[in-house]
Formats: sequence, structure tokens, C-alpha cells
Amino acid sequence: MPDTDESNKIMSKHLLTVSEVFGPTLQGEGISQGKPATFIRTALCNLDCKWCDTPFTWDWTGKNGYAYSKALETRRLPTDTIADMVDKHCKRVVISGGEPMIQQTSLLQLVRTLRERGHVVEIETNGTQIPNPDWLALAVEYSDLGVQFNVSPKLWHSGVEWDTAINIDALIYYKHLGAVFKFVVKQPHCIHQVEYIANLAGLEADTIWLMPEGRTALEVTDNLQWVFDECVRHN
Repeated sequence: MPDTDESNKIMSKHLLTVSEVFGPTLQGEGISQGKPATFIRTALCNLDCKWCDTPFTWDWTGKNGYAYSKALETRRLPTDTIADMVDKHCKRVVISGGEPMIQQTSLLQLVRTLRERGHVVEIETNGTQIPNPDWLALAVEYSDLGVQFNVSPKLWHSGVEWDTAINIDALIYYKHLGAVFKFVVKQPHCIHQVEYIANLAGLEADTIWLMPEGRTALEVTDNLQWVFDECVRHN
């Protein structure tokens, strides 16, 4: 038997800080848009985007207008407990945030458990954290690519400085894991930054998705036409 301190260290590797688990609902973004999914929303983030639509996962100081309570908005749970909260009949699980990959050791354990139970897993990430080698081993283990990374690098209008928001080495690694890349765009000149990032990381056009910025249906609709035109123009 390991001593108590060692047992606590082992157990701590399998705890994940989360904000909520909900669904089944429909995936609203990216490559599997419209497909039924259960969502696991992790807490905590390494960025502070000014238009973030989930500030309750990280904004404890009121940067975005309201100071949320970390004690009320987060729970630290064993990964097995989180997996038990997922609808067993809904085979797609989307892990979002916050930023899931800042807890990637425990996240990997959760993903393994979900895959063992027959779920297909998507991980939504801002692409700043380089995955550890175990993710590549997992992709090889599940040759049906049961883990899909949806990477959303943050552009200038997020308010986050380039050196913090963009990690080209990480984006290249995600590319090798078969990721798709989603860019939230606000104005047509955002496309120049998307092209610049794509060229630096060697991203293929058919792995890039554009999403108009907007917190309401009207805002999204207002931006949809020019985003549609850019998607057509860039294939």
C-alpha cells in the first residue's frame, strides 16, 4: 500500500475542475454541427477574451463586467464521476471550456474512460497548449479517430495579445492529430490574420471553419453574408 501522501498524488491526477455537464443537445459548431451530443464544460482558462460567452468558467475578477464566484461555478470531480454523468445513450461527447487542455493529464484519463464506454469525443481548445505525447498514442490506439480536436485560435478582436493567443508549434501538433480549426471572425480583414496563421502552421483550407462573431442571432445573421463569401473564395 502506498502512503497517504502518495495516494493523494495518484488520486489528484484523476480529478478535473468542471463548470457543468449538460445534454443531450445538438452540437452547434464545426464539423459535427447538428449532431446530438452531451457537453462537459471544464472550468478555468489561460486566456481572457473580451467577447467570451462563458466567462463564468474563469472570470473571478469581473474583467468582462461581472465577477463570478469560483466556489459556486466550479466543482472538482473524479473523472469516473464525470463520465457517469454523461448520457450513456448519446455517443458523442463534446468537452469544452474554459480551456480543457490546461488540465490535460486528467482530461486524458476522462477521454480514455469515455472511449472505453463507446463514446466519440470532441475536445474544443484554443490551441495554445501543446498536447503531451500520450494524445498521439491515444489516436493510434483508436484508429477510428474517436478523439476529434476542434481548435479555435483567437484573433485580434479577442483582446488577447498575439504571443499569448497564438502558439504556432501547438497548432502544428494539433494538425498532425487530425484537428479542424475554427476561427471566430468579426470583420473582413480578420481573414488576413487567418491566412497568416494558416501559412505559418501549414493548415489546409478544408480543415478551416469560419464562424461570425455574435452573441445574438441577429448579430450572427448580419455577419453571415460576408463570411459566406470568404468561405467560397478560399475554398
